[in-house]
Amino acid sequence: MSGSRLTETPCVPAPIPAMSHPRNETPACTPPILRWGFGAVMCVIVFITALSLWRVEVDKRVMRDMISHEQVMTEMLYRMQLAARDRTFALFGAVHADDAFARDGEIQRFYKFGTTFRQAQSQLMRLDLNESERVLMQQLRTQTEAITLQQQGVIELAVAGRQAEAEKRMIEQVVPAQTRMVATLTTLLEQAIRQTRERATARRQIQHRATALLLAGGLAGLLLTWGGFVLTTRKMRGLLTRLTEAGEHLQASNLDLQFQKLALDEHNIVSIADTHGNITAVNDKFCAVSQYSRAELLGRNHRLLKSGLHAEAFYADLWATISAGKVWRGEICNRRKDGTLYWVASTILPFVDEAGLPSRYVSVRTDITTIKEAQGVLERSRDELERLVQTRTGELAEREEVLHGITNAAQDAVIMIDASGRVTYWNPAAEQMFGFTESEVIGVGLGELIVPERYMERARISFSRFAETGEGAALGRTTTLQARHRNGVEFPVEVSLSAIKLRGQWSAVGIVRDATERVQTEERLKQLATTDPLTGICNRRHFDDVLASEIHRAARFSSPLSLILFDIDHFKRVNDSFGHQAGDRVLTQLAVSVSNTIRTIDLFARWGGEEFVVLLPGSDLNAGRVLAEKLRMALATQPFSDVGQVTCSFGVAELAPGDTADALIRKADHCLYRAKASGRNRVETPATPPPLGDA
Repeated sequence: MSGSRLTETPCVPAPIPAMSHPRNETPACTPPILRWGFGAVMCVIVFITALSLWRVEVDKRVMRDMISHEQVMTEMLYRMQLAARDRTFALFGAVHADDAFARDGEIQRFYKFGTTFRQAQSQLMRLDLNESERVLMQQLRTQTEAITLQQQGVIELAVAGRQAEAEKRMIEQVVPAQTRMVATLTTLLEQAIRQTRERATARRQIQHRATALLLAGGLAGLLLTWGGFVLTTRKMRGLLTRLTEAGEHLQASNLDLQFQKLALDEHNIVSIADTHGNITAVNDKFCAVSQYSRAELLGRNHRLLKSGLHAEAFYADLWATISAGKVWRGEICNRRKDGTLYWVASTILPFVDEAGLPSRYVSVRTDITTIKEAQGVLERSRDELERLVQTRTGELAEREEVLHGITNAAQDAVIMIDASGRVTYWNPAAEQMFGFTESEVIGVGLGELIVPERYMERARISFSRFAETGEGAALGRTTTLQARHRNGVEFPVEVSLSAIKLRGQWSAVGIVRDATERVQTEERLKQLATTDPLTGICNRRHFDDVLASEIHRAARFSSPLSLILFDIDHFKRVNDSFGHQAGDRVLTQLAVSVSNTIRTIDLFARWGGEEFVVLLPGSDLNAGRVLAEKLRMALATQPFSDVGQVTCSFGVAELAPGDTADALIRKADHCLYRAKASGRNRVETPATPPPLGDA
């Protein structure tokens, strides 16, 4: 069947001749036993389905709870084992470390793993544990408290420089206690695994019983269905024989109607209207020619299509003919939705009712617009056509000459490529910008000439889509891209693209401007806005922006964040004794030294004058103190040109929950003030929160 469909409002069909049934029998009603049988089958099926869904949901919920509980418990026990082991290794490292910084680092690792152990232990205690697990957890807590005191004693001996005593205490006390604690963790882990297996076995037994019940119910449903099928087959066999004969006759009639409708819809414009001229049905060809959708046409009067070219007497004669029940034939000019005109050869057939009066009108039309236009063309004189052609040719030549002059004088490159990506136009500005002459590029793929190699694949995919649809993300806007000069040097360009269709294929026109100066200016402005001009490190404005972002990130991910604020001791003496130029060289050399010492993720900025700040993402207070001490020693032992030795004072602070950027900086500044007051050339951290008066 064609995709065309003729839709109309419901109407009463013509009566169909009655077909005789064998023995003139009428189909019997469905027996009550069939209805009861089918009802029983449906009830069994619904019951089995509901039972299956319920069992699946119960099993899913139980298994999800069991897996979640056992997974969390196993994960926490395993994490506690790893933390206990790593904490012992860190304690060994602290006892045997000769360097104070290395010992401090190992001690910090020891406390970090201790925190991990306690967090896992707390989360484990929040689970729904049985009595034996709670007894083992209480035993584990007692062992943990005892071993923590012993490990703290070892740390105190190691910090005091008594490594031998610390090592002896570790071997005699800490290691045996650690072994007992690990044994308790192992017992808990084995018990959790055993309980998981027992619960899984119990669930499998329940599932086996449920499966047996479902199989029994399914068998009962099959037996009931088979019985209903046999009974229904016997009762319906005779009825199906009679229906088959009627169906074959109806199918033959329907095929005839379908072929007739297919031929009509493929070649004609068809509509149906009531006695007032209101449209009740149209086919797809009617919608295509008139440009109105079916929803816009149904219920509207045929006057919607009037062109205004015919006199009222023309329409009066038409209505007089069809109102009398006669067929009208003629040519009518109609108006499309967009206002253009089209001609149709029309045949309007009235359908009359039993009283002999028209009940509706069926119109069959043929589009003859092309024929009418051809007649109009033939009616023109040859001289008029020749003058029109000459006029159009002159106008096109003038427009081409003007366009050529504009593009040749343009300062921007104007490039045109066809659907294959080959260059079809290349103005002098393009020659100067890319280094290729017009004769070298016409007919050559543009991508091979000016697109950098790393962008070739993406450019090929984008242009392939454009060549098919005439659409693209870069059309209608200015885009900054990287282009390649003939000598291989890449440079930024601003490209404005538009699409035109020539001879049924899409072409692209691009206006290209060299953006090197603009991009370089933007980079210089960006650098000036974020960099201290003397030292080359970040300025305070950029630091404030990054600090706010890092505080937000630390709060979101619960990660530590510390800050080091320091300045040069007695810097005024340096300026007074050696001059400001020497002081500037000290600041520059200090910036280089600190930049080479800190991590790449740390942010180093000039806070003002001789004062500097270092932001340490992911580092707590102790890590910040260690780095500050390292910087202090490096700067104190480093000779500075013209002035000799220079020392610095450091204040270190860590971000606390709820702290703002100002609060963090005030804490570091308070510590820096204490370092200055305590003799300079030292590192201070907040032992206690600063008093409100200092804020």
